[in-house]
Amino acid sequence: MTAAGIARLAGVGRAAVSNWRRRHPDFPRPVGGTGTSPAFALVEVEEWLRRHGKLAEVPLRERVWQHLAGHPAGPVTALLHTGWALLLIHDRPTLWLDVSDGPDERLAALLPEKLKEAVATRPGPATAPGGTPGPAPALTPPTAPRLLPSVPLLRGAAELAAELGARQTFEFLLGRHLDANPRQYTLTPGGLAGLMAGLAASAGPPRTVLDPACGTGALLRAVTHHPGQELYAQDTSADLTALTALRLALHTRGAVHARAGDTLRADAHPAVRADAVLCHPPFNERDWGHDELAYDPRWEYGLPARTESEL
Repeated sequence: MTAAGIARLAGVGRAAVSNWRRRHPDFPRPVGGTGTSPAFALVEVEEWLRRHGKLAEVPLRERVWQHLAGHPAGPVTALLHTGWALLLIHDRPTLWLDVSDGPDERLAALLPEKLKEAVATRPGPATAPGGTPGPAPALTPPTAPRLLPSVPLLRGAAELAAELGARQTFEFLLGRHLDANPRQYTLTPGGLAGLMAGLAASAGPPRTVLDPACGTGALLRAVTHHPGQELYAQDTSADLTALTALRLALHTRGAVHARAGDTLRADAHPAVRADAVLCHPPFNERDWGHDELAYDPRWEYGLPARTESEL
């Protein structure tokens, strides 16, 4: 966590945190970051603040967010682990209560298998239409060793989910992450996503909807879901594909088929004939395959220019 995060935990300004670092030799040492923007371990900071009587009463939302933002494996991994736990809480709340009743090591050891059980009950198999094996599904539960450092975060997220609901908790944490890293993601505004989804359904609710460059899943999340609907997503980023899969799984009981990969070079859904395609394509992407895909039969209306990847 950053100095600004420490200031929020203690209810003080950043200048006070700088003074503590200079005046107290036992103040936690940075574990990362840079000289001008050091990062600290949340557990060490909380212990120091508590020992010195400086730990303010922090709202649960802020406490969970700080755990996520300061995760040793990074915030995206933390979001994925949290999303998995929230999916279990959403689908099988009594199962979560069972696995979380005990020490952290027990929770981390039991959770992967329970997550597999929960996913197995959902539609959206890891095969392509027609029964042929498809690319690896985005929803692959993490292993126990990878989950163990996340257990305090998962317990906090479960507590927050008891207040907000599992879906709303994930949306809150994902939104905070996106707001904190605006240059890392190309986002589709909610109003625009809703408009596009509404236009796609103007002739009737689409049964199959595809987003070939799904990002964080905003467009597919904006679709009004109905029984029997299937959502197909793909993105070059495995992390974004997994976030989309978890986001949609928390949002709908319909079938979610999310796969990582380059849609143009390695279409993960080649047999799908979608009723609607929603897409916010990447702009200014020079290496989209202009030369190698020049004779691709999909260019029914002509080959896009090399410098106009969005076409």
